[in-house]
Amino acid sequence: MTWILAALMAAGIAAGPGEARKVPPLDPRLNDAFRLIKARRYDEARQAAQAYLDAGSGAHRGQAEFLLALSYHRQRLYEAARARFARAVALEPGYPTTYFFYGFTLYNLGRLDEARLAFETYLAQGPEDAEAVFGLGLVALEQDRVDDAERTFNRAIALAQAREEGPVFSPGLREDLARYLARRADVHVRRGELAPARADLERSVDLWPDHFEPWHKLAQVLRRLGDAAGADRAQARSDEAFRKRTGSGQP
Repeated sequence: MTWILAALMAAGIAAGPGEARKVPPLDPRLNDAFRLIKARRYDEARQAAQAYLDAGSGAHRGQAEFLLALSYHRQRLYEAARARFARAVALEPGYPTTYFFYGFTLYNLGRLDEARLAFETYLAQGPEDAEAVFGLGLVALEQDRVDDAERTFNRAIALAQAREEGPVFSPGLREDLARYLARRADVHVRRGELAPARADLERSVDLWPDHFEPWHKLAQVLRRLGDAAGADRAQARSDEAFRKRTGSGQP
C-alpha cells in the first residue's frame, strides 16, 4: 500500500473490515502537522508539532512527539526518529500507532530485538495488521531465524489477501503482496531453494513490475539456475525500473 494509506490504517483511521483498532483520536490541534507530513513538508510539520509542545497546554504531548518522530522517519533520519519515538512511547504508551513506525525505525537502525518488541507491542493492542506482521518477518530474516521468517511472511500474505475479495486486486494490495513475496523468496534463496524462490519472484514482478529489486533478485536466481538469457532479460527490466524510479541514467 502507499505510505499514506499505511499510516492511516496503522492509526486506525482507515481500517478495513476486521481491522478496526482502538486508537485515541489525534488531537485536532495536531491535524495540520499530520497533513504537512503527508505533503512531505517536514520542516513545517515539525514547526507545527513543536508549537503544540511549546504551548504547554496540550493533553497529547506523546502524539506531538510521535509526529515529530514520523517526520524524521519519512526522511530516513532514523536516529533522530528513534529518540522522538522513544519519548512518544514514554509520554503516551496507549497510542499504538507509535509502536508501528517505531518498529520500522528500529529495524532500519539494526536494533532488531527492540524492533521485534515494538511490533509485538503494536500487534498486542489490536487485530493483526499485515504490514506489522511483515515487519516481524523482516526482523526474523535479519536474525537468520528463517523458519520464523517464512511463517511470518506467509501470515502477512494471508492477512493482506483477506482484505479484498475477488480475482482482481487493487494497486495497493498488489504492491503489498509483491513486497511480501519478494522477501519470502529471500528465505528460499537462503535455504538454496531456487525453484520456489523463482516462483515467488516471478509472481512478485507480475504483481508490481515497477519495483526494480525483485527483478534483480530474479536475475540472480535465474543465473544460478542456468537460464542466462532469462537472467539478462530480468536484469534489463531491473535497470529499466530503476531508471524510471530515480530518473538516473545509470542502473
